[in-house]
Amino acid sequence: MATEANARSENIAGQDVAIDYQTGPQQTMIDFRGYAYTREPSPVSGALATRYDPTTPQIWQVPLLNTVLPKTIVKAPLAGYVVPAAHAVWVADKLTLHGIRFARVETAIAAVAVEAFRAATVALSTASFEDHTTATLTGEWKAEQRPVPAGSLFVPIAQPNARLVLALLEPQSPESLAAWGFFNNAFEQKEYMEGHVTEQVAAGILKDPAVAAAFNERLAADPAFAASPRARLDFFYRRHSSYDERLNLYPVYRTAVAP
Repeated sequence: MATEANARSENIAGQDVAIDYQTGPQQTMIDFRGYAYTREPSPVSGALATRYDPTTPQIWQVPLLNTVLPKTIVKAPLAGYVVPAAHAVWVADKLTLHGIRFARVETAIAAVAVEAFRAATVALSTASFEDHTTATLTGEWKAEQRPVPAGSLFVPIAQPNARLVLALLEPQSPESLAAWGFFNNAFEQKEYMEGHVTEQVAAGILKDPAVAAAFNERLAADPAFAASPRARLDFFYRRHSSYDERLNLYPVYRTAVAP
């Protein structure tokens, strides 16, 4: 049975795979053993406090949610994942800890056709959890050309731990390295342009008829954008050569061919 399970995992490339789950609507009432209790105002907390009477057993009727449904489904990459060299050392330690196979890229590649995930929204936890500031990401994978430096990692999807590979490296997995905050640095804006500088830059960029048309169209179609000075300036900053195109770029790529 274990051998068959491994074989199934080794062949999930290109398949839809659930990486998060939720309870379904179906429920069944069950007997649950408990004790009689009272709910009384507490002089300690000021809230209602529950006090059980262990001398009076009771049978409670409670609902059991007994179905589990996929919540988030992703398509497994055709070949695997590429972890750029900047993160290779610590990611390799995590993969080794979990018994996941990987290989190091020996020769730098100037441009590789990959799928890259860019976060549309990033919600960081307001408090740390187990020493981590966790992150919840939304976004999508899109085709891009990215460099692969020597020393990067290639993590093949064709291995017995394929589902664990997905759980760790898919950014929207609730137990991924991204969700645990290991890649938060990729979602922090480091570079910016002062507003008075952007005003001058915008004046030059607006001389391009295509940019002017796109700006006016956005003003007309998006009231929130039109009312936000910051968003309007950002529209032009993103078109300047100083803009960091890697902002919100998840630094792990999907690939259809091993590099």
